[in-house]
Amino acid sequence: MTNPADWQGFAEMTGGASGALTGLLFVAVSLNASRIAPHQGFRTSAAQTLVLFITPLVMAAVLLTPDQPDSALGAELIAIGLAASWILLSFRHVQHGLPDHDKQLIAIFNRRWPNVMVMLLFVVSGIILACGEPNGLYLLLPASLVALLSGVLNAWHFLLPPTSGPTS
Repeated sequence: MTNPADWQGFAEMTGGASGALTGLLFVAVSLNASRIAPHQGFRTSAAQTLVLFITPLVMAAVLLTPDQPDSALGAELIAIGLAASWILLSFRHVQHGLPDHDKQLIAIFNRRWPNVMVMLLFVVSGIILACGEPNGLYLLLPASLVALLSGVLNAWHFLLPPTSGPTS
């Protein structure tokens, strides 16, 4: 079994940063709510950013759960990665159906590689851990960093006003 004390500091720091950034996302979106609300693309991109912030928070919670076997922790990490992937793919499906005008407005948020990398690293970390190798947990560091940095970039763009209004 993985020693929880070895990962407690990492989980606390990641969970705290993720929680704080989630709150700041709500502030950024609230400041520009009148500009974001008319655009389905911006609303979907805000939800995508929320998933990028919440995923490391959930990971931190399961990592801090005491006395669980590595196989259970691995299964939880796999479930987190797959659930977040399913949600993000659902958002992409919505974004594909948007009018060209909205697609242009949200182009900055449509960076596929960070989403894929984050979720793949969560799933692979869980698989490695479930197979009995605790070093799989080290993949959580790049997964969390990419998720949080990508989310911060997205949140920054929510503070900037959209370049044009909705088409009628």
